[in-house]
Amino acid sequence: MNVYLLGLITFLNASCIGLVIPVMFNYASSLGLDNVLVGLLFATFPFAQFLATPVIGRLSDRYGRKTLLVISLLGTFFASLIQALATNGWMLFLGRFLDGITGGNTSVVQAAIADSAKNKDKTFEFALSGAAHGLGFLFGTLLALFISRIGNFYVYMSAAFLALIATAITLFFLPETNLYRETKPLNVVELVFLQIFRAFKLPVIRDILIISLVTGISLMLFQVTFQPYITMNFGYGQDEITQVMILNGLMSIAFLGLKWIVDRFGLIRLLKLTFLLRLLVFLILALIIDRYVFWGAMLILAVTNLVGRPVISNMISNYARKEDQGAAMGVAESMYSIGLIIGPSIFSIATIPLNNGFTLGFEMLNNALITTASNYTLPFYFMALISLITYVHVIKFTKQIES
Repeated sequence: MNVYLLGLITFLNASCIGLVIPVMFNYASSLGLDNVLVGLLFATFPFAQFLATPVIGRLSDRYGRKTLLVISLLGTFFASLIQALATNGWMLFLGRFLDGITGGNTSVVQAAIADSAKNKDKTFEFALSGAAHGLGFLFGTLLALFISRIGNFYVYMSAAFLALIATAITLFFLPETNLYRETKPLNVVELVFLQIFRAFKLPVIRDILIISLVTGISLMLFQVTFQPYITMNFGYGQDEITQVMILNGLMSIAFLGLKWIVDRFGLIRLLKLTFLLRLLVFLILALIIDRYVFWGAMLILAVTNLVGRPVISNMISNYARKEDQGAAMGVAESMYSIGLIIGPSIFSIATIPLNNGFTLGFEMLNNALITTASNYTLPFYFMALISLITYVHVIKFTKQIES
């Protein structure tokens, strides 16, 4: 019963995200924010989440999943209200920061699943949570297309309403799942500043956290890159951009078959296959500019997104101590959030060759960088390189586990 309640809560929370992402750029621009400030606005949420999720995870180890989940969802509710009523840019920043600083929803849900799931059921329950998140994001994105025609105010008010429903479900129906409370005294300095370093001292957990970081980088870098890529090379517009998001959402239904996939291939083999496929997809997108190749690559990428984060959560659940589940999940989300911040930065670096007067002194290299930056394939080369390094890392550390 718990897993279905947690799935519903995850669905509603992801719907809030799906609602606001499609309208944020235009809404911020209408309040006078330029492109640089809009970019900072997008980075505000993952930055705040990076700071908060290890703390929320550790507090949930001590005070319970339900309490911290209620606080997180209330944060989304109030943050959505602030943004709905925003009359200037700083109110948008305040709302995004509040949403991020209380945004430990995902890590607390994953810790709650890890608390109550039996080992044989963990893969299915993490998969169900992933499916709920993907479908919620899809639902929110589709909902935003209709509500935004009335006004962006109503988009954010809808997000606030959904967050309030999720809060009520958590408060009145979800039982506490954490039966192994952390009893050691809380060290404020460690809680705020050293939680990530503590997690990185654990060999297997450290390697999994690095993978979580790379997953965030590749996801956000792709989300930023594919929009100008298909606009510049194929003449696509907002409809096709939305269709890519819908494809990823529809693939989330297949999360429910993830248990069969894990049982068939195993967690470690699946992790290796995920990053190998990502390497191939990003190389294909960089080397072959073709709309049919693009949609085929999107299908493969959607499959890798399907298995990536649930496999990471499953592995953390297997290798973290019971009393550290919340903290470990929280740090994993923080690393993922850092990746969401780094991704747009890499995109910005990849567009430097478009600046007038750009030169490295080597004509052949200079021309290659300008060409790949102009057709937005250079970020895909970056992604392929990152995926290659990560694949080698996965091969190395999984050998240690298997031995």
